[in-house]
Amino acid sequence: MFHRLPLMPVLFVGVLLAGGLAACDPDGLHSAERAGPFPYESPSDAADVSLDQALSDHGVRLPEGAEGISYGALKALDGYPFNLQFSMPCDGVPAFVQENRLTSAGKKTPDEVLTEIVDAGFTPDAGAAYLRAEGTKLPKVVGAVFERSGKCRMFLGA
Repeated sequence: MFHRLPLMPVLFVGVLLAGGLAACDPDGLHSAERAGPFPYESPSDAADVSLDQALSDHGVRLPEGAEGISYGALKALDGYPFNLQFSMPCDGVPAFVQENRLTSAGKKTPDEVLTEIVDAGFTPDAGAAYLRAEGTKLPKVVGAVFERSGKCRMFLGA
């Protein structure tokens, strides 16, 4: 006949095993699945193409000195969702806008970048909004820019 093991020693062994597993994988069981294979890939967005490929496909050129770059791009999905954010000197925004054929769209934050803006701690509709100029053969791209501490944070989406 089988004998029941005392509950306390079993619980103690279980806690030790769980602690050992956590020490071997401090980011959790699926941490490798969350780590993106592409440089600059956002931890909250997935990408199945590199940043360079996504920029090329959407006809976007990053400005010199762009910092804090983060993006997501899923070419495999219908519509090819793409978002990009980065910081740059505010005096470079007009040249960036012109080079990427964006036009002013007032202050209404485009839906394509709304979530990223809120997640970054900015107030929607408080920054300048942009959209790809009509008549270009480039894919639709929208954006918004916000100033913080003397730098501008640009958010682009498609």
